Amino acid sequence: MRWPGLVASVLLLLPAGAAGQPEEPFRPKGAYNNSVHRFHPDLDARLNAVRYGRWRALQIAWSSGINPKLDFEFSNYLRKMLADPPRFAPEADRIAPGPAREAAPIFRALRWGQTLEQQFLDILASADASPSVSSGRIDRALRLYRREPYALSEPPEPASADELLALAPLSSRILASGTKLFALAAEDFASADFSEQRWKVRKTVAGFDPSSAQASPSDVFYAAAAPAVASGYPSITACLDRLARFRAEVFEALIPGGATPDAARQRDDRLRAVARRHGLPLSGIGRD
Repeated sequence: MRWPGLVASVLLLLPAGAAGQPEEPFRPKGAYNNSVHRFHPDLDARLNAVRYGRWRALQIAWSSGINPKLDFEFSNYLRKMLADPPRFAPEADRIAPGPAREAAPIFRALRWGQTLEQQFLDILASADASPSVSSGRIDRALRLYRREPYALSEPPEPASADELLALAPLSSRILASGTKLFALAAEDFASADFSEQRWKVRKTVAGFDPSSAQASPSDVFYAAAAPAVASGYPSITACLDRLARFRAEVFEALIPGGATPDAARQRDDRLRAVARRHGLPLSGIGRD
């Protein structure tokens, strides 16, 4: 007779446990999900390394700012990741716990953007992809993304490419080259049929070396790095370019870091300004 009481206790605990978990973005259902992972595992591993690097850089910048320490730690971290690339995407809240706890709208906007970015590449890499089929799938993914409270809106006055990625020299170049890899992969998928994609992707993967890449801030945008994709799928590439600008603005706001209480308050004020520009909720940024 103890079973009803045990079941009731478990049910009472479930909502509390669920409330404490970070909100997990789920991609729209589709047979094309994980296409990059299935058909291009070498590319997928490097994309995962870039994702890990982005979150690691965010966590370092959150606490110590953007300075030579970030250059050193970030570049070493990414080199180790690329030496043994991960098979799966990172759990972002474990790699960047500071922003996940104390800048939830910023963190979730980046996380939902990563999900949309992954969805876009999977759609293009699908075995049955075609311009019409991919456009329909992309439209559905965008509709679902725009319904999320952490979807970005276009700021009234978007920052120019020259104003973005104002980071320390090495970390700026690595971040830009990593973001450019996503655009180049999309260009490979969109410019060839399924039978020809493999050799194009292998060439892109072989040429990816963030430690020596000379990527400029403008290279992170699809209009510059992947013009064929930008012209064929303007809605989603505009959204992903907006995400690249948002990520750069976030890192610009983190340049001084938050090592002291005063620095942390000023950092939070700058992040609230970024969130306000992109239409994100302000509640949850900084400690109350």
